[in-house]
Amino acid sequence: MNSTLLRDFRLIAQRWQAEHALVVDEAGAANLERIRWLGPLIIAINGFHALVFLLLALQKGSTTGAPPWEWVLCGLHFTMGLTIAALTWMAHHKGLRYRRSLARWMAPPMALVVLGFAVAIACADQWITPSVTPFLIACLCVSVGLYLRPAPALGVFVLAYIGFFIALGHFQEEPRVLLSIRLNGLTASLMGWALSVLLWRNFTTIALQKTQVARVNAELQTKQRELERLTRQDGLTGLFNRNTFVELSSTELKRALRQGSSTTILLFDLDHFKRINDTWGHPAGDAMLRHVAQTSVQSVRSTDLVGRLGGEEFIVLLPHTHADAGRRIAEKIRQRLEASPLQWKGETLHITASFGLSSTTAAEGRSFDHLYNEADKALYLAKQRGRNRVI
Repeated sequence: MNSTLLRDFRLIAQRWQAEHALVVDEAGAANLERIRWLGPLIIAINGFHALVFLLLALQKGSTTGAPPWEWVLCGLHFTMGLTIAALTWMAHHKGLRYRRSLARWMAPPMALVVLGFAVAIACADQWITPSVTPFLIACLCVSVGLYLRPAPALGVFVLAYIGFFIALGHFQEEPRVLLSIRLNGLTASLMGWALSVLLWRNFTTIALQKTQVARVNAELQTKQRELERLTRQDGLTGLFNRNTFVELSSTELKRALRQGSSTTILLFDLDHFKRINDTWGHPAGDAMLRHVAQTSVQSVRSTDLVGRLGGEEFIVLLPHTHADAGRRIAEKIRQRLEASPLQWKGETLHITASFGLSSTTAAEGRSFDHLYNEADKALYLAKQRGRNRVI
C-alpha cells in the first residue's frame, strides 16, 4: 500500500515537473507584468506608512521624545519602498536581451524581499503589540501576487519562517506569547505555501490548455487553408481548376474593360495523350501533366493565369495582351513543350500540343464564355490541320 502511494506520488511529481517546465517562461512574463503594476501600489503603501510614522515620531519627539519603534517603522517602510522601486524599475527597463532570464529569477527574490521586510516590521511591532499581522499579510500577498513553482516557493517560505522564528525570539520576551506568535507564523507560512502551490497549479493548467487550444486552432487554420487551396487548385498540377479560373478570368475581363486593354485566351490540348496512358500507364500520364503545367507556368508572366480544365486540356489567360502577342506566347509554350520531352523510367516521352487562340479588346467587350467558345473552335481546327500548331 505504501509503495503504491509512493509510486503514485513520484509519478505525479514527475508529471508536474514536466508541465512546470513548459510554462515557466510564461509565468515569468506574467510575474514581470505583475511587478510592473503592483510595484507602484506597494511603493505608495510603504510611502504612506513611512509618512505616518514620521509625523508621529516628530509630533511625540517635541514633547516626550519619540519611541524607537516609530522611527524604526518609518525607516523600514521607507527602505522597503526604495527596494521595491528598484525591482520595479528593473522589471520596466531591463533590456529585451535580458528579459527572459530576468523573468525566470526575479520572482523568488522579490518574494523574499517582501517577506523579509514583513518579518522586520513584525519584530518592531512587538514593542507595542504581540501581532504577526504584517507577516500574515505578506504571506498572502506573495502567494497571490507572484507565480512561484512549488519547490522555489517552499524554499522562500521556509527561509522566511526561519528568519521569523529566530528574529521574534530577540523581540518578544514572554515565552507563552512567543510560542503563540511562532505557531501563528508557522501557520501563515504553511498556508501561504499551500495557496501558492494551488494558484501555480491553476496557472499551469490554464496555460497548458491555452497552448493546446492555440495548437488546435493553428492545425485547423492550416487544414482550412489547405481545403481552400484544394477547392481552388487542381490537385494534380497545382494550377487553377476550372471554376476558379473562370471566376478569376471574369474578374480580369471586367478590369480590362474599365482600363481599356486587350485580353487573350489560349486553350491547348496535348496531342495523342491517350497513347501515353495506354502505353506507359496513368502514372506516366500524371507525370506528363505535371511537367506540362510547370513548363506552361514558367513560360508566361507572373500576372498571367494558367489553369487545367480537366484531362489533358489547359487554358491560359493573358491580361493586357493583344492577339499577335498572345500568338507569340502560345508559340513559345508550344516550342518549349516540344523541346522538353519527359524522361520516364529510362524512356523519352515526347510532348506536343495544339493551341486555339481568342482575343478581345475593351471596345468589343466579349465575355469569357464567348472567348472560350472561339478558342475551342480554333483548337479543334488546329487538330484538324495536323496538331502541334497554333490557330
